[in-house]
Amino acid sequence: MDQEKIGKFIAEQRKKQKLTQEELASMLGVSNRSVSNWENGKNMPDLSLFKPLCEILDISINELLSGEKINNKKYQDKLTENIINLTIDNKKRLLKTIKRIILIIFLLFIILFTGLCFYNYYEIDVKYDERTMKCNFDNGVLTYTITGNSVLNTDCIIRTINNKKYIIFHSTLNLYNKRHSNWEYGESFAKLLNGEDVPFGFYWKFDKETNMQDEVVYYTNKPLSKIVKLDSEEFLQELKNSYKMCSREGE
Repeated sequence: MDQEKIGKFIAEQRKKQKLTQEELASMLGVSNRSVSNWENGKNMPDLSLFKPLCEILDISINELLSGEKINNKKYQDKLTENIINLTIDNKKRLLKTIKRIILIIFLLFIILFTGLCFYNYYEIDVKYDERTMKCNFDNGVLTYTITGNSVLNTDCIIRTINNKKYIIFHSTLNLYNKRHSNWEYGESFAKLLNGEDVPFGFYWKFDKETNMQDEVVYYTNKPLSKIVKLDSEEFLQELKNSYKMCSREGE
């Protein structure tokens, strides 16, 4: 169907009936914009409006779909043609609707998949807590423990500057483990207050250094990916903003 032709025909018949777009819209219970879009050929009236629209404009549905007045000789041919065109147009609209639905489902799947990936792998930086993060040197052997939480991801950077070893720790927590982490933390402190053993946490033990007299351990609240890029001067400056945990100096 030629929507532009049909639109011009609707406009012509409306004017013959001495109706404004507003008046026609009011009679059909639609907006002025809808009538304007029909007459501009942007879209077609809804099927449910064909009969009342044709009655108002004093035309047949066949003439509406043809976009012109039809004499009796051509009426049957035009009717057949319009039925075929209407069927084709409806199939096209259906296919377009199906494609839109498939696209929406695909986009929703992508959003869901992205959200799951974000939830599973996004890491939160863990701030220093002197109550749960401990380190000490026992006969030159460094041990580092985090009490009350077993789901933290902990790593460290080791750097030697002027024959002095600096170890700087940082922990992260995966978003999907946050609820479990909060539960462990609360459970651990409840047991600690009752004088019971704390069941959660982890423990690191470093090999003894025999040729290194000075070792200092820090914790930073910043991601280690940023710290590792610093040069020696910047690294020492960053330590001033970090938390000194323990040291073995001058042994």
